[in-house]
Amino acid sequence: MSRTINFLMPVLTDRQRIELAIPAYLLYALTGAAGVFVPVDPDLAARAEADVAELRRNLRTACLEPFADLTPIKRKALLRRLERIKQMATANWHEHPALSLMLMLWCFLKDLTDREVLMLWEGSAMDRAMQKLMPMCERSFVREKDGLAAQAQAYALLCRFQAEGFYR
Repeated sequence: MSRTINFLMPVLTDRQRIELAIPAYLLYALTGAAGVFVPVDPDLAARAEADVAELRRNLRTACLEPFADLTPIKRKALLRRLERIKQMATANWHEHPALSLMLMLWCFLKDLTDREVLMLWEGSAMDRAMQKLMPMCERSFVREKDGLAAQAQAYALLCRFQAEGFYR
């Protein structure tokens, strides 16, 4: 007689699904601004454009993965909720340079992963996206002032999400 063992995957709550998607969706929104990360140097522009396109593909995958196993109606409802949350989080982004926002999101995600609130699995779409962003963000932290400002902005963003019931 053969025995079958079923390993049940944990069922995620709606809140957990949203928490998984928020960082990728915010980064996706930021990278969607036309020309934000394209260098002025024409020789570098084509390569940068390809890198941003690949980055966006990975971010899109990462923000949709938490909803992949849901029914279409439930998925649509949670994606609408995610969009409302993004609107709340990005309301004042027009007041800040894209690089400052990128550094803030990098610090936000790094804090969540360092505290193991979120896990980035090696080889996942989000991990591939972060590997593309890492060199740019690390170069930007050379200026201590930029790093401290980004950390303060990331903490404020975390507090806003916690006030909404996320990342507690």
